[in-house]
Amino acid sequence: MRAAILLAGMLMAGTAMAADTSGEAAKPVDCAGETPVALLLCRDTSLEATADKLDSALRALADEAGKAGEEAVAAGQRAWLQRRDAACPIAEADLADPKKSKDRAACLARQMAERTRALELELAARRAPVADEPLSVSASAPLRPAPANVQGQAKPGAVKRAADVPALTGRWAKADPATRTPIDDCRTSYLEISGDGAFSLHDPRIAAFPLEGPLAPGEGDPADGLSFGGEEGLPEGTLRLDAADAPRLDRLFLTLDQPAFGATFVRCR
Repeated sequence: MRAAILLAGMLMAGTAMAADTSGEAAKPVDCAGETPVALLLCRDTSLEATADKLDSALRALADEAGKAGEEAVAAGQRAWLQRRDAACPIAEADLADPKKSKDRAACLARQMAERTRALELELAARRAPVADEPLSVSASAPLRPAPANVQGQAKPGAVKRAADVPALTGRWAKADPATRTPIDDCRTSYLEISGDGAFSLHDPRIAAFPLEGPLAPGEGDPADGLSFGGEEGLPEGTLRLDAADAPRLDRLFLTLDQPAFGATFVRCR
């Protein structure tokens, strides 16, 4: 499996030189027969340094994750490859147009640089975990009594916003389910859902993380429980949004089947 992860990294980076175990200088790789994105990565020497940094970051994270975390690293890389290809679509005809080739190469360089930074942050988090914070908290918050007015009657609750899928977008911190107090720092341990539906769950204390992939919502409503996952390396789970009258007061409840995980989240600030 480790070899598969690293090989995936080398193919993804489009390394343009082949290692020679005899000790002689490396020789150029024949790029023929590859996909357009692989051809561009292979031919454009301006991408070589960026690709090398990404490959090194991926190798380092795979080594640090060890046997227990190697599949999570591989799944995250596969999900990123899909996002990269969606963000930087390259057709065969683009390779014959110098201007388009330059634009596509710049797009790939940005994507690889961002991925490298993300991998380096994950590596730093794994090497220096926050040991005194809880691993997870309850998947649901206890019911709170409604405040009473002077006549002893319950006050009407504030009007809440619609709990739709766009309301899930953003970065979330794990929190105490009763007090809403964040118990993670939003930098090394967090849940993030992007506008394009990418799901990313990080916690350096859990070997199976990070988990990344398309949210791919299935059946359900965020207010009642939105099911997701089951493909592209993302496990099946449920997201339930408790949308308050202001986004900063929202709570998000996440449960995963495998690995078994449940937590309450609040928005990062």
